[in-house]
Amino acid sequence: MSRERVERAMRRLPPSGRPPVVPLIDTSYAARCLGVPVSECFLNPCLHARALARALERHPGIDGLSINIGLTPGMIREQERTVEGRRIRTVDGVEWFQPWDDIGTPSRHEVTSFSDARLRGPSIFREHIAATLRAIPEETLRGYHISAGLTGPYSQVVFTVGLERALDAITGEPEALLAAVRARVPYTLEWAEELTGLGAASVWIGEGFASNSLISPRQYETFVMPFQRMVAGRLRELGVPSVVHICGKAEKMLERIAATGADCFEADWPVDMAGAQRRIGDRMALKGNLHTTRLLEASAEEIYRESLALLRAAWPGGGFILSSGCALGRDTPPANVDAMARAARDFEAG
Repeated sequence: MSRERVERAMRRLPPSGRPPVVPLIDTSYAARCLGVPVSECFLNPCLHARALARALERHPGIDGLSINIGLTPGMIREQERTVEGRRIRTVDGVEWFQPWDDIGTPSRHEVTSFSDARLRGPSIFREHIAATLRAIPEETLRGYHISAGLTGPYSQVVFTVGLERALDAITGEPEALLAAVRARVPYTLEWAEELTGLGAASVWIGEGFASNSLISPRQYETFVMPFQRMVAGRLRELGVPSVVHICGKAEKMLERIAATGADCFEADWPVDMAGAQRRIGDRMALKGNLHTTRLLEASAEEIYRESLALLRAAWPGGGFILSSGCALGRDTPPANVDAMARAARDFEAG
């Protein structure tokens, strides 16, 4: 029932029952549900799958969750253990510092040239996401909406060369950057096909670096949108819904996002969902977009009221999935996730 409820919303079919609730639960929050360090889930797909299963058990009122990030040993060139955590160097030349109970962030990028061979190959995250999806029991895949993620071609390049290098290239070396992004497309399509074959209910196309805070609508139209359209089109051929995610601001390019042909836009908290529903709700479903900091710091009653307000703004007519704007933080109070589910239940009853 949960998987069907979400799929009806993604297809923008008339509402039937309560609105779906799919918080963006992945590695960090799920690890906390299982009581294991985040870094262990990040590097162990089987443990990651167990943590996701535990999150579903802990929150019976939600309809699904996501698999969006992680590494397997084959993607790690070397690692060094320190008192504070691990220093990891991946095969694509990215150095991560990972605290013991966190995902961590890239701290150094070896690749500087857009002709570097390390920009031609599968994403370092692909193996882990596929292996985690493969480890989820079949009955869970049938009953819940398990969305498996891939990183969009533009953000794959940014992950490898670093944000500052990519932003400089938008104006300084646009053709070289565009060629590097275009070269990622065949690997991204293979990734989408693999996730579809493993039973993903939808495929999440993450372009976290495509925010209006970082690039203009015209730059989005050049470096991101055509390739999102290719991935969404392939997923449509495979019969699996596509979900586009962009971190941060996106209101200046909503119509361009809809023009990708994706089935759903997962919006971060700065997007006004009532306005988005008016502008593009007839072309794609919407998912979001409670502020993750509010989910971390507010009371359960505050989250309940904010969830109801969001449902009133975005749910009428269907085509909306209540969610967080981005991935839930590790220390998000479980009562706040339950408050989202309670709001959806009470919204239907009211």
